[in-house]
Amino acid sequence: MNEEKLTEFKVYRYRWLVLALYIGVATMIQILWANFFSITTMASKYYKFTDLAKGESAIGALSVIFFVGMIIFSIPSMMAFERFGFKKSVGFGAAITGIAAMVRGIWGDSYIVVLICTIVFAVAQPFILNAVNMISNKWFPENECATANGLAMLSNYIGVMLGLLLTPVILDHGMNIKQMLLIFGIAAAAIAVLFLVFVKESPKTPPSASSQYERLEFVEGIKVVFKKRDFVLICIAFVFALGVFNMFFTLIEPIISQLSNGSIDSTATGILGVIILGAAILGSLIIPILSDKDKYKRRRIYFVVGYSIGILGLVSFLFLHTYLEMCIAAFVYGFFCLGCSPVLMTYCAEIAHPTSEGTSAGILLLLGNLSGAVFLGIDGIFNGNHILSMYLLLGLTLIGLAFMLASKENKSVPKTLVENQNEVLNNL
Repeated sequence: MNEEKLTEFKVYRYRWLVLALYIGVATMIQILWANFFSITTMASKYYKFTDLAKGESAIGALSVIFFVGMIIFSIPSMMAFERFGFKKSVGFGAAITGIAAMVRGIWGDSYIVVLICTIVFAVAQPFILNAVNMISNKWFPENECATANGLAMLSNYIGVMLGLLLTPVILDHGMNIKQMLLIFGIAAAAIAVLFLVFVKESPKTPPSASSQYERLEFVEGIKVVFKKRDFVLICIAFVFALGVFNMFFTLIEPIISQLSNGSIDSTATGILGVIILGAAILGSLIIPILSDKDKYKRRRIYFVVGYSIGILGLVSFLFLHTYLEMCIAAFVYGFFCLGCSPVLMTYCAEIAHPTSEGTSAGILLLLGNLSGAVFLGIDGIFNGNHILSMYLLLGLTLIGLAFMLASKENKSVPKTLVENQNEVLNNL
C-alpha cells in the first residue's frame, strides 16, 4: 500500500447517525436485561410462583441467562464479525432481539415464553455488545476513536439505568407487566428496523489509514493477539475490573446493608447504583475526549490514573458510614473506574492490530463476564459475610491495577496520520 493511498481520507457526518443507531440497539438489549431488576418480588407473584424463594430464583435466572449467553456466544459473534462484517452481525442481533421482544410482549403473561425470549436475547447480546470497537475504526479518525468508543459504551450504563427506572414508572401508571413488556418490545422492534435500514457497513472513503489495513482472520488473530505482552496484561486487568463491577453490582444491596448496619434500605441502595451508572456515563464522555485531544495520543496514563482514583471510591465504602459519604464514594468509583473503560478498550484495539476490533473487544467482554461469575462463586464461601466480600473486591481491584501498571504506552499510531486527520476534521 503506497503513501499516497494512506492519505486519501474523508470523514463523514453520517458517522454520528451510525453511532447513534448502534447506541440505540445496544441500549435496548441492556434494558431488556435489566427490566426485572427492580420488580423481582412483584414479577414472581405476577407469574404465580407460590414459593417466594423459588419465584425470586426464577426471575433472577432471567438475568443470569445473559451472562451465560455472553460466555457461550462471544466466540461465534467474533467469527461472525470477521466473516460477515459489522452491519450484518449486529443487524442479526438487533433483528432477533426485536422479534423476541415483540413475542415476549404479546405473550408476556407466560413465564415460559418470557424465559424462551430471554434465551434469544442472550444469544443476540454478544453480536451487539462485542462490536463496540468496530464502529470507531470503520467510521471515525484516530483522534476520535476513544470518544466514539466512550459514546458506544454509554449504552451499557444508560440501558441498565433505564431498565431500573422505567419499569416501576410504567407499572406505577396502572399498566401490568405484560403491557410493560409490550412497550419494550415495540421499542426494540422499532430500533432494529431503523438500524437495518439506515446503517451502512463502512463509508465510501476511509476515515484514517488504520481503517484501510486488512485484519487477520479470526483464528490467526487470536494467535497473534495473545503473543502481545501489553494486550495480555490489559486483558487480565480488564478481567478483574469488569468482574469486580459485575460482582459489586450483583451484591450491592446486601453489601450496603451490612456496611450501614441496615440503616440504608433497598430504595436508597438503588439510588447509589444509579449514581454509579450516572457517574460512569459522565466519565465515559469526559475521559475519552481528554485522551483523544492528547497531542501525544496517550491512552495508558488516562486509564491508569482514572482506575487508581476510582479505587479510592471503592475503598471508601468500607470506612464511610453516612449516606451522603457513600453517594460521593459511588460517584468517584463510577466516574473514574468505569469512565476510563472506553480508553482501555481503545488501547487494546490499537495494541491488538492487525487483529480485528471485534475480536479484541469480544475477548475482553467474554473474559470479563466469565470472571464475574467466578468471583461470585468465590464469594459464596463467605456465607453472607459481605464485609469480607468488599475486601475481596478491593484485593481483586488492586491486582487489576498492578497489571495496568506493568503495561506500556502504545506508540504505534504515527504522528503524521493524526495530523492528517486533524486537517480533515478542521475542514468539515
